[in-house]
Amino acid sequence: MIKKSTLIVLLAAIIVGAAAYYFDWKRGQKEAANSSADNTKPAFTLQADDIASLNISFPADPKAQPIHFEKHNGVWQITQPLQTSADDASLQGILQQLGSARVAQTEPGTPDRLKVFGLETPDVTLDFQLKNGAKHSLRLGKKDFTGVSVYAIVDRAKDVALLPESLLASADKPLQELRDHSVLHFVAPDMTSFDLKNPSGELAAAKDHDAWKFTKPSSAPGDLYAIDQLLASIASSRMTTIASEAPDDLAKFGLASPGISLTVTDAKGETATLLVGKKEGDEYFARDTSRPTIFRINQDVYKKLTQSFSDLRDKKFVHFDPATITHAEIHNASGTILVTREDETNWTFDATGQPDEKTKQNDQPKNGQQKDNQQAKPVSLDKLFNPLQQVTSEEIFDRPTPELLAKLAKPAFAAILTDKNGKVLKVEISKVSSGFVYGRTSEAPTIYKLKPQILTGLDLKPSDLTN
Repeated sequence: MIKKSTLIVLLAAIIVGAAAYYFDWKRGQKEAANSSADNTKPAFTLQADDIASLNISFPADPKAQPIHFEKHNGVWQITQPLQTSADDASLQGILQQLGSARVAQTEPGTPDRLKVFGLETPDVTLDFQLKNGAKHSLRLGKKDFTGVSVYAIVDRAKDVALLPESLLASADKPLQELRDHSVLHFVAPDMTSFDLKNPSGELAAAKDHDAWKFTKPSSAPGDLYAIDQLLASIASSRMTTIASEAPDDLAKFGLASPGISLTVTDAKGETATLLVGKKEGDEYFARDTSRPTIFRINQDVYKKLTQSFSDLRDKKFVHFDPATITHAEIHNASGTILVTREDETNWTFDATGQPDEKTKQNDQPKNGQQKDNQQAKPVSLDKLFNPLQQVTSEEIFDRPTPELLAKLAKPAFAAILTDKNGKVLKVEISKVSSGFVYGRTSEAPTIYKLKPQILTGLDLKPSDLTN
């Protein structure tokens, strides 16, 4: 049995041990908190948007010319060593870095240390002025041993600061990487018309609400997706290299009489024009007429600009709004069907347009039982409207030959659709000929070459229209 005095000593030891553990734990927590605290401080107190001008120079490279940037009307321009637009993404990267740069730690800026840190003759120097007139400077030298920081002097301070290496990576770029490489300046969704001249001819189209319509080479609906893709791709395209800073000899580059020209126009009437000239290797010389620079574009950009009327026109066979149709007359191999809309969702077979005897016979069950009265069942024209709206042409003939017209002399399918305003749309599709069918509508003499499946899908009987 443990003596009372021994027990007291044992309990006291446990209490002392627990207390020591607790205070050690608290001290550890405090040290951990201190070590994880952000002890950095901002290099500058400013936002990227506060900067009005920036000069980047490269003292360690005597051959490198300083690059001067100024913001005009909200757009960054390079004014030295030449006048051109700046690459917005690259410049914004530098400005954002300046606004967010934080000093990790500082070192004494003694002469020997300046030399070791590469700050005696800095790799990059940034001098910039804010909108309020305040001026700042930053000298960037070598990276530290970790490679994640760079030695720097902020605003001619005596101490050397450690800043993020990403600032050096953003600023230490040649002129060609910091200048604008856009092929043509425009915002694709804002364009309301375009004129494209290429080896296939001249194409002109204008936008009406959300639809494009061609006026050249003929009047026809445009393919919204294809045209929007064309404009978006050119707006985002970038030149590969600079051929000349001045248009001194346009003929030399094939730009005196360019093989391709694209002019886009917005709602305010402002235009932008791209010219494409001779081919050199796998690239082509090109020029934005608002700038003196002659540059090169790659084959992908060139191919976009060589699209034809056939590539960009709407290839849908029929255009109509099913919600506006109030009456439909269908003629096909199964006979004739007449239906009239009763309300938004309901249709009915016309009393005077019941299926003919041939159709009735086709609709009879094989067991000879009489079918339910068709008029007693709900009627839907989805099986007529959906195929007509979805079918696209394999080829379009704006000036059909007599041979093509003859194919539609006795169409295998015909539909007459009347809308609520009394407008009539006639649709005809031929029999299968050499693996295809041919269709036309009353809207134009154009004939469309279609896959034969459309004809099979439209061989409807009254029972096909009832639910």
